[in-house]
Amino acid sequence: MLMKGGYSFKQMLLICLGAVLGIFVLLASIYVMELEKNSKRTILAARMETIADMYKDGQDFSASLPSGQDVRITLLSEDGKVLFDSISDSLKENHSSRPEIRDCKVSGRGWAIRKSDTDKREYCYFAKDYGDSIVRVALPYELDIKHFLRPASFYLIASVLLLLLVLAAIGRAMLKNYRELELALNKVESEKQENRRMKREMTHNIAHELKTPVSSMRGYLEALVDCPDLDEERRKLFIQRAYLQSLRLSDLLRDISIVTKIEEAPELIKVEDLSLKEILDGVLDEFSHKLKEKEMTAVNLLGDDARMQGNYSLIYAIFRNLVENTCKYAGRNTVITVRKEQEENSPMRIIYKDSGRGVPAEMLELIFERFFRLDILGSEDPREEVGSGLGLSVVRNAVNFHGGSISARIPEEGGLEFIWDTKKRG
Repeated sequence: MLMKGGYSFKQMLLICLGAVLGIFVLLASIYVMELEKNSKRTILAARMETIADMYKDGQDFSASLPSGQDVRITLLSEDGKVLFDSISDSLKENHSSRPEIRDCKVSGRGWAIRKSDTDKREYCYFAKDYGDSIVRVALPYELDIKHFLRPASFYLIASVLLLLLVLAAIGRAMLKNYRELELALNKVESEKQENRRMKREMTHNIAHELKTPVSSMRGYLEALVDCPDLDEERRKLFIQRAYLQSLRLSDLLRDISIVTKIEEAPELIKVEDLSLKEILDGVLDEFSHKLKEKEMTAVNLLGDDARMQGNYSLIYAIFRNLVENTCKYAGRNTVITVRKEQEENSPMRIIYKDSGRGVPAEMLELIFERFFRLDILGSEDPREEVGSGLGLSVVRNAVNFHGGSISARIPEEGGLEFIWDTKKRG
């Protein structure tokens, strides 16, 4: 079955699953590389422990070292005082504050890669507690050891290639559907031009919106592959940013799915008697952590009589997107109030209001358009990714599905107010 937007349900499901699979493969590959790195570190630590054991037993450990590699041995008392050091006869200060010694006292073994305070060289340190003393082995952290500890980039490269193949398949499916839609629209000449324009705009916007987070993820992952010597803090930052972009991609696919379902398969949407108060309570509970983080207050003034015939998921999406927009753009210490107005023999009206920064007046007619974003307002949290640009479009479509209408206005006291008439007024 071909939908108006050019995508069958099966093909939309394929797109969603393909994107999720690609993201999973990328993150799983990064995880496997970290496991490999930890495994190599364990192997090196075991080798250094053997050297420590041989030194403690008075054996010659030089035969266990690769040709040309030197090793530094330090013997310490239980309280961290240096009793012997193979590179300095005058080294007498207490080493109990060294990270490998601290870990050794806790677990019996300690490991660290750092620069020596004695000769300013970078070493791999391993320390072992023998009860009466501590033996520390240090190997110069040079090219051979760096190369050994570096995880293979095969997994990451393979996952990037797989993701590119998935995206190519998605693009091919989108192009095929576009052509099928164009042929179908030729049968109805009166609707041909408008439907073609909508299809081209939607395809372009979706392709653009998918490209942005995918390109960002690819950039961060290529940095991890091309710069294996990145420090741990920057490596974690890049992984975190790639993860945030994957969340943005998931949000985009979720919103596209909701809009498509409303527009293309309304007959499949279940309608039942619903309590708007209970649905809003569920949304506020979902966002409780974010509201607390932004020091926001949300007041649900809907009573038990605020009920209507509708679809639970779509009504939930209306409130969810309104609250999410407030959290992203309204600013800290914003107060959210949701109340009902209803005159006798008149349709129910839901008023959603926040006391935040509001929007420029000229944008009030644009904020419900697909892929229109309020990025001009900025976000107070630079780590927070921008939205999909579909949130308020989802709201408008969900309201229209229930036979209502929604508009936005700027109250005299400031902020932003959404007015949802549950039935369109004549």
